Order: sequence, then structure tokens, then C-alpha cells
Amino acid sequence: MKSFELRYAYTHLYFGLNAVEKIRNHLNSVERVTIATGKQSARVSGALKDVETILRDLEIEYEVFDKIKANPTVEIADDLAKVVWENGSDCIIAIGGGSVIDTAKVSSCIALSGGKAEEYLKGRKAKRYLPLLAINLTHGTGSEIDKFAVLTHEREKIGISIRYPDFSFDDPKYTLTLPKEQSIYTTIDAFFHAYEAVTAKTTNPFVETLVFECARIIGENLPKEQKLEEKYNLLYASMIAGIALDMSPAHIVHAIEHALSGINPKLAHGCGLALIGPRAIYWIHKHSENSAKILRCLVGRDVSSAEEAEKIFREFLNSIGFNERLSDYIGRDDFKDVEKIVFGPLKYLLNRIDFEFTREMLYDILERSL
Repeated sequence: MKSFELRYAYTHLYFGLNAVEKIRNHLNSVERVTIATGKQSARVSGALKDVETILRDLEIEYEVFDKIKANPTVEIADDLAKVVWENGSDCIIAIGGGSVIDTAKVSSCIALSGGKAEEYLKGRKAKRYLPLLAINLTHGTGSEIDKFAVLTHEREKIGISIRYPDFSFDDPKYTLTLPKEQSIYTTIDAFFHAYEAVTAKTTNPFVETLVFECARIIGENLPKEQKLEEKYNLLYASMIAGIALDMSPAHIVHAIEHALSGINPKLAHGCGLALIGPRAIYWIHKHSENSAKILRCLVGRDVSSAEEAEKIFREFLNSIGFNERLSDYIGRDDFKDVEKIVFGPLKYLLNRIDFEFTREMLYDILERSL
């Protein structure tokens, strides 16, 4: 489990055990910090305690903003930006998964460029932004290495390209305290980052190299007992999938899931992807040779037909203990709202594939996932 450093785009990432200690190197001229996090994971994992110890050692004043929830709203991002501004913070340290890091990305822009989070979702660009250090606590987000952020505005989850973290820290020990279901959810998120990146029309040989390795690692490690070595491997898989997604963004599966968890915020993102994933794979597999290639890496055997692709992915989900259904979260009465969102504000995601995604396909995926 070797530690290493990686520079990708505008992010300097530290990967490995005790990576967070490297944060000391980047706080030399900092006087005040706002720590952005949620209520539990930063504390339970020990990451918050480690960061607070470092800040006290360096005699840096800090404020903890712990109001970020799963499927964060624009209001939460606005509130964080207000706290950052009022505290006169020199940087934001985000400790959490995708929800926390995404919120901090947007808030870091608001803090120096003004405006509201809603405006950035509608296309406003930041002229300046506060330095952002991201300590990732899940093996699924990819947000510690990519430029994207997703926020919810009035039941609509919207993803935007906004900024990269300046420095990121991936330490597998912080993922040991993830509950089993969250380990599954976040890893499935990483898998679909890889799957959609390689089946998008923007894929390329480098993306293929990353995602095939990601799928192999997930297939070998997720079914096992989640010890430190498995966590290291899954965290690495998530990180390289994040790079792949940054180069070749997500499309159908994420579009539908964003609509679903916008309607029901209690639906965890990775869970939503797992719910609709098998039938979505059925349709994508019909039009993408790379679908068979990445599924072969995941399960270790050839997959030919779309029917078989759907079947083997359902079997994989069963093998790791995932047995939820879409009907646990939404019903047929919600299908029209999902359609309006997918073919409305999220339609741009459907343009990232080489075939026409129809309303009939959407309804088939939803119905088969109930």
C-alpha cells in the first residue's frame, strides 16, 4: 500500500496512509480556516480530529460548518459561503464525500466572486475562488480529483463544471468506518463513473485504460471483507474513475439518478445508480462495444448480449449484498416528473452518447427497476 503524489489538471493529490499530514505543507500563510463537513462521517472516521490537531499545532483559527447533508441544496452552499465570508477565512478544508466536496467547490467561488449558488447552476462563472483542500472520506465520489459539483435546486439535481480542488487527500483508513451499505453505494458510484465514461462518445484510449483497471479492482475487492488493503484498492479505483469521468463525463445513468434523488432526497446517489443500473446497462450495451469490455473486467467473463449484460450485473449486485428496489423510494406516479427532468434540464447529458435515448427507454428502465 504505497503512498504517492499525483498532479492532475489543477489538483495536487496525496494518496495513502496518513496523507492528511501533508496538509501542513499548504497552510504556511493561513490564519483562518473554515472546515466544511457533515454531522457524522468526519467525526466518526477520525479525519476531523486529525485536521483539528494539525490546525491547533499551527495555531490556525478555524470554524466548523457541519450542516452539509446528502444531496445538498443550493441553500446549504449559500450558507457555507456566508460563514466563510463572515469568518474572513483564507481557505476551505472540505472533509467528506462528494456532497461535502461539491458544496465546498461552489461555496469557494461564491466567497470571492459573489452571487448565489443557483446562479452558478444556471451558468455563472467564477472569476476568483478561495483555496480549497479536500479530504475525501469515500471510495466513490471522484470529486477530490475532478472539476464537477452537483447541487439540488427545487427538486432538481444539477451538475456543473466549476473548479478543481487545489489539494486533495485520499487516505484509506478514513473509509474503514463507512457502513456496509455506504461502502456498496459509493463503490457502485465509482463503477458508473467508469462505465459511463467509457461508453460516452467522448471516450479515448487513456480513459479506457483507467476504467478497465477500475472495474477489475472493484470486481476483485468489493465482494471481499473490507479491510484496509481492500479500502486502499477501492479508493484508488474511485480516484482513477474520477479522472476518467473528468475527461469523458457521465450520461444516461447519472441523468436518471439525478432526477430520482432530486425527487426523493433520501435516496443515496450510489444506491440510485445501483437501482436503475442493470436495465440502463441493457440499453447502453446494445450500442457500445466498450460495455462488454468493462463488464468483462468487472466479472471476469465474456458478456455478449444485452440481456446477459443486465443479468450479470444484477448477479454482481446480489453477490455484494445489494437487494433494494426502486419501489422503496418512488412509485409509478413519479415517472412523469422523472421524464420532465431527464428530458428537460438534464437533456444535455443525453447528448453524450452515440444513440438516441428515448422516453420509451426511460420508462422501461424505471418499470424494470421497481
